[in-house]
Amino acid sequence: MITSERTVLKITASKPEEGFYACIKSERKISEICWKIKNASGEVECDGTENADAYEYTIHSRFDAHMWSVEAPTLYELSLEIAYSDGTVETMTDKFGFRYFSCDEKNLYLNGYPFYMRAYIRGTIAHEHENNCNLSEYDFYKKNILTAKEYGFNTIRFHSVVPPEACFRAADDLGIIIHIEMRADNMEYDNLQEMLYGKNDFVTNEELEEIINSLYNHPSFMVYCVGNEIREPGKKPRIKEIRDFIKKNDPTRLFIDTCAHGEYDRDYVDFDVQHMGYFFPYGEHANMFADTDNLLCFGTVGNKSMIEESESGKIRRGIAFSRPLIAHEVCHYTSWRDYYALRDKFKKYNRPAPWWVDEEIKMLEAKGYKEDFASTLQITKDYQFHCWKTALEGIRTSPLLSGFHMLQFADTDRYENSNGVVDCFDDPHGISAEEFRKFNADTVVIARLPKQVYSGTETVKVPVYISQYKINPPKLGTFSYTLSGKDVNSNGSLASVDTQKSGLYTICSLELLLPDVKSAQKLELVCRVDFEDGTACENSWELWVFPKLNAKTESIATSGMDSAYLDREFSFAKDGDYIVTDRLDDELFENLEAGKNVMLIYRTDWTRHLLHKTMPAPKYSFRHTWERYKGVIWDRGTINGGKDDKELLNKFGFVTDGQINFQYYSLIEDSDKINLDDFPVSVHSIVSGFDKASRDRFDATKFRLPELMYDRTMRHFSYAFELCVGKGKLLVTGFNFTGVEKGDVASLWMMKALLSYFTSSEFAPQNTISVNELKKYLSDVAAGGPQKEGMMTQYWQLDDAPVESMEYWEESERYLREK
Repeated sequence: MITSERTVLKITASKPEEGFYACIKSERKISEICWKIKNASGEVECDGTENADAYEYTIHSRFDAHMWSVEAPTLYELSLEIAYSDGTVETMTDKFGFRYFSCDEKNLYLNGYPFYMRAYIRGTIAHEHENNCNLSEYDFYKKNILTAKEYGFNTIRFHSVVPPEACFRAADDLGIIIHIEMRADNMEYDNLQEMLYGKNDFVTNEELEEIINSLYNHPSFMVYCVGNEIREPGKKPRIKEIRDFIKKNDPTRLFIDTCAHGEYDRDYVDFDVQHMGYFFPYGEHANMFADTDNLLCFGTVGNKSMIEESESGKIRRGIAFSRPLIAHEVCHYTSWRDYYALRDKFKKYNRPAPWWVDEEIKMLEAKGYKEDFASTLQITKDYQFHCWKTALEGIRTSPLLSGFHMLQFADTDRYENSNGVVDCFDDPHGISAEEFRKFNADTVVIARLPKQVYSGTETVKVPVYISQYKINPPKLGTFSYTLSGKDVNSNGSLASVDTQKSGLYTICSLELLLPDVKSAQKLELVCRVDFEDGTACENSWELWVFPKLNAKTESIATSGMDSAYLDREFSFAKDGDYIVTDRLDDELFENLEAGKNVMLIYRTDWTRHLLHKTMPAPKYSFRHTWERYKGVIWDRGTINGGKDDKELLNKFGFVTDGQINFQYYSLIEDSDKINLDDFPVSVHSIVSGFDKASRDRFDATKFRLPELMYDRTMRHFSYAFELCVGKGKLLVTGFNFTGVEKGDVASLWMMKALLSYFTSSEFAPQNTISVNELKKYLSDVAAGGPQKEGMMTQYWQLDDAPVESMEYWEESERYLREK
């Protein structure tokens, strides 16, 4: 605390048995100090009078105090009356709490208990919002903190910002930890500059001293951090000077140099924050939060080689951390926003609405989304929730991690991107706090399913973990599970499960024999632990179970497909009425003109031009994009979920609840998603994808393109659609069916469903286009050259590196600028 007279008060209170120390430092000589300590009820705990003849004096005393924690933020108030030798008197009051921070090789600790950091990010403008409810500054932060705690968060990381005093007061009162990043008031964060080149200007010792003295008494304040994504901090002498200055003047808190990009073998930080990668933690990358290979790109202080390559292979250096590791900027998966509700809210609070609110409304109405907007919005929210749940459960079961920084909790109002759990008024919008806490509380139970799509009669082996970080956890609990669905209802329990440890550990394993279902079903697995103290934790997962196929290799004599695993009943001759092909060529149009039914499996290297940059243009091409099954990461990507024709697909054997979920994973990952925005006629889309509602940041900044462009935002995507072409009928799908030959269950059953529909009497598309009109459209699209996404999305599509490198940025810009 620094008073208006520049008097400094620093209160050190770690353990009640050690008492508190109140150090007063003034520019005037102190003669006498009268002091008292009050508790939250206003009762005096202790008081005294000290005679002093110095410019600096320390009071030391003890009383029967309680600890401050996130769960029980107990505060005390110290009041001082200071008489100076010049006859003047100064009074001051400040609050403090007893608490102490520490760490070892694995854990952070608060008051000696393991502390799992569940942080969200705010601070810099891209991750912040205005006081849109017109509250006092204190109440502005109070509302945000109380709402965040309802969703299970216990820490705020202030990105590139030291927050105001009101924030610390609210955090002290309500119980949440604060991490700051130190900048002088006149040092602004430049996102694009620092993302590409890092931060190289640092605070001075004078600025550091002001920060330390101002914030010292706040029990919520835990972490000093120099900045965000500083490149090679271990090689910057000023960083160590900052660390030494802080440890000398405030040894009670933790220090870290950078959030992400630090060398793994730095020896002067208390814990580490590292970028675990922009992959999606499912399928191939399911263990990304336990994979140190993703950190090799950040190098070592001593310039050791991280990867050795030869003609015969590679050697990757193993990385072992001697300090707690926190996952950097995770989960910033986006969705659409309720633009109509936001417009009304800004009007209600008499606040100017950001420019993008009306522009997004204009765009969605121009693109025909208004009528079904409420359901579309919720589908994007549901997909976002599935992504968050998958990622946070991967983090909570990682043996490497001791916490995470989530980007972010509240939406920004500066940009149109929506990656917040709540809106920019700190109000919930489509995400349940109760459901979110199932994987983001002090104690969570997690069943690590190896996959979520199965065949009937499969045996599923599932390890079940508890991730528990709380004061005095209960010693015993009873584990139970249920597996339920339309024709399934099984359950079991295990008593006297040992739950007294803190940390991550396996409490049991499940071995589930799935029923021999006669029709595809969505099942729900619920796991629950009832503790002896009366508390409980519960979590659930969806399983998509299909009938077991007696599949045999069948030769399908088509113009493009050689073989596939299908039921015997599906066999087609090239000269028959039904043709399945993966070739978009003149023969396809001849067959349609002849009145035949054609199913086109659209998969082409032209969609993956990023990997085939010298490839000449084909004769025909749909407007398409290379798709991944992973949420849009701020502005990286093109999928905000999607909807399907539930009635049609369920009838023909592919189970769905009406929207894209994990039963679509293998079909969508590495697929060819077709953009119907400018397609000449409307079509019936059997499975549709929703595009992101935001721009690529480099479009506007580096390429000087308009802020929101209709041809690359909220596009109408389809994975499968139908229409009549000339005398024939055409079903087009861009799904990835390479899994058919590998026996992938979802691929088999989607192929089976589409073929069953395709050959049924119900295949009767209502929309028609002439052969010539379709040929002209497809040839014009092909002649227009490769269809390139923006710089951020190209990286998302390649999916081959944990973070963007400078080489990537340079090549991506070159690629976009070439004719």
